[in-house]
Amino acid sequence: MQNKPAKARLYNPSAIPKILQTARERAIVPEHRTKRWLSEYLGITLNRLTNVENGTAQAPLELCVEWCEAVKDEEAQEQIEHIYGLSLPPTDPRLLENVTGQLANFETELEEAKIAAEEIRRLSQRYRPWTGFTSRDIDVLQENVARQILDIQHAADCLLTSMKRQWGLNLDYVEAQWINKAISNNVIMHRVSDYEALRKRRTDQERMMQLGGHK
Repeated sequence: MQNKPAKARLYNPSAIPKILQTARERAIVPEHRTKRWLSEYLGITLNRLTNVENGTAQAPLELCVEWCEAVKDEEAQEQIEHIYGLSLPPTDPRLLENVTGQLANFETELEEAKIAAEEIRRLSQRYRPWTGFTSRDIDVLQENVARQILDIQHAADCLLTSMKRQWGLNLDYVEAQWINKAISNNVIMHRVSDYEALRKRRTDQERMMQLGGHK
């Protein structure tokens, strides 16, 4: 049996209790540091909250996220999301203290992304659906090209986060504006029902093609 590739994780799930406890204890609002306030806000018992912090009770993702949002700790939420496999590890917060520094990094990654784009173009010219890529091309794709795309994504996220923390950028507003424009440009679907209808049509088409191939 082929081994299932493990998702890249830097932090262990056993760290969740400490992350949540630390997030509560460093809340900006003094009242929010108390177990009683937080347990009432989350709608759980004081005993369960204590057990979550000492590691004798599990905390599902939804509770962890709500916990971090309650005490306004974005860094803790980023750590939790990485543990659950939803994001990369959070960037060293000291690197996000300077917008100019993050801008310089973003510009550097942009230049390297141009090189990666050219490599993608070359790879696309060599790719054949019936043969795929050579092992060398796969190495180039995964170790250089795709990694650089991830680099530019990370650099963009860091720049936006730095602008939010240092300049007060309203990232929620920016994201809402992006969504509105993406809808108007037909990049995303406005309703889940539309998305699921498309998925159903595509699934039906794939099944018909498979049936045709077996005749």
